[in-house]
Amino acid sequence: MYVLGIDGGGTKTKGVISNSKGEILAEATVGATNPNSVAKPDLELELAKLIETLYLHNRELFPQIKRVFAGMSGVDHITARKGMEQVISKVLPNSIPVTVHNDAITALYSGTFGKPGIVQIGGTGSITFGLNKDGNLERVGGWGYLLGEKGSGYALGSQGLEAAFSAYDGLGSRTELTRLFQDHFNVEKLPDIIHSIYQAKNQKERIASLSKLVVEAADTGDSVSQKIIENNASYIGKAIVCLINRLFSSMEEVVPVVLTGGLFNRLDLFQGGMEQEFQLHGRKVKLIKPKIEPVGGAVVAALLEENMAINEEFMRSK
Repeated sequence: MYVLGIDGGGTKTKGVISNSKGEILAEATVGATNPNSVAKPDLELELAKLIETLYLHNRELFPQIKRVFAGMSGVDHITARKGMEQVISKVLPNSIPVTVHNDAITALYSGTFGKPGIVQIGGTGSITFGLNKDGNLERVGGWGYLLGEKGSGYALGSQGLEAAFSAYDGLGSRTELTRLFQDHFNVEKLPDIIHSIYQAKNQKERIASLSKLVVEAADTGDSVSQKIIENNASYIGKAIVCLINRLFSSMEEVVPVVLTGGLFNRLDLFQGGMEQEFQLHGRKVKLIKPKIEPVGGAVVAALLEENMAINEEFMRSK
């Protein structure tokens, strides 16, 4: 049996065809498919390209595909999910059952292989998402950068800029971030970066990209940057605890927490602050860095939709 898994986001969209053992037989990557940031005609075009590329890779597989599962950003509301299901069905060469869900579920399954748990996404944006054994789904955060979105690359970049300008105005502590921002934008004075920030085609992405400079400054011992990271790590820990308390009643249960997104490439900077919150609230957590991509989680979800067991052989094949 074969399934098609899709992981769609605001930057790129990846699709793979897999068998029941988790072996990838075809894969393709196209552009963004978040309906909140991509016009519907462009979204349909990207999904059509994805399906066509997969189809041309192995035409014989498509009649044997039993399920499509797509984890997509920007489809939190049921109406958006149904609309996305219709778009995907429209571009498929065969009539195949399609399920669309928030991309957080596929990120979770990339670490738990279909088991309950929490996923903390810390990329350009952030969200804490959980699933318990009763099938209850809950979330904390993920409300967009205009409403804060702490624990994200955007939060680090934004707070780093705020700290640098506060220091420039004489209202805050001196910070290595001032020099790093000036060097990054190749300017002599900090205010000269304003045009590059406000005129950016995608301000959120531009500011989020500056998070690496906050990390760089923290590595050099910059106390301002270290405090920014400490505060965001604490927030992430609190968000995870909040969701665990909603979904997992037993204080003795060890809850798997899957960490995905670029922020956790430097887990060493965030883990201490997160674990302080776990200990403070008496919750037992097992942190997991996934060994497969989120699109692999979409494959897991598709197989579960077809009542296929995710066994040890599947997990070892990853």
